[in-house]
Amino acid sequence: MRRGWVALSLGRPYSGIVPLGAWRNILRLSASLFALLVTIAIAACGGDGNNAGDGVIIEPVTATPTPDAAANGSALHGFVFPIGGGCLPKGDQLMPNAARPYRNGIHEGVDLYGVDNCVAIAGGTPVLAARAGRVIRADLSYKDPTQAEINAYLANPNNESSLDQFRGRQVWVDHGGGIVTRYAHLQSVAPGLGVGTQVTSGQLIAYVGESGTPESVSNPGTEFHLHFEIRVGTGCVAPTALMTVNCSFLGKDLPAAEVRRLFVAAFTP
Repeated sequence: MRRGWVALSLGRPYSGIVPLGAWRNILRLSASLFALLVTIAIAACGGDGNNAGDGVIIEPVTATPTPDAAANGSALHGFVFPIGGGCLPKGDQLMPNAARPYRNGIHEGVDLYGVDNCVAIAGGTPVLAARAGRVIRADLSYKDPTQAEINAYLANPNNESSLDQFRGRQVWVDHGGGIVTRYAHLQSVAPGLGVGTQVTSGQLIAYVGESGTPESVSNPGTEFHLHFEIRVGTGCVAPTALMTVNCSFLGKDLPAAEVRRLFVAAFTP
């Protein structure tokens, strides 16, 4: 084949050799024709490319952080502490990835007890939204478990349903971008709060309790604390399930020092 020429086959009955310059012109013409057809289609729909003619809004697709993407902390900052005046516990046993006899052997959040968190925490202490968002779960009609139910959960401690029961009364807030915060063991939910409520950063959403803990039945009043989670991933959406697929707790499988760095970054403006 001669240099500067391109083989062209359009199927029978035609095939042949076309000069390279002519081939480029064909490509330019095809691109122009495609753009014209798109413009005509958009105009026919009565929109500008984002809105269809029947009024249905086609939202632009945006990237959602995955646990790996969020692991460097670049997408996580500007959170307020969920307990006013509080701070992260000094001990790693109250941080994510700490060993537990349940939760598949792994702790998934931060436990705030008040003995190691810069502020007193007791039953009824206000719990604040760590960031603006929309409430996607609010356990308004939660019923405390019986001892028999607690025993059943303990007999199957790694079942996802059991794990959810161990968290007790909960509020979940969706912050967009694949980021959700969970607040567990609550005593009660703030008045007027429910699924769909838009909350602002630092807004009162609940009160510290001990719901879901075995001690809440066997020795009430001894286990008041807030279990707080930041979860990231494409599966962190409205809870049609328990957020077990593509929705990981922040710091999963990372060393303790790196987990702490991520949470310090998250609570940095």
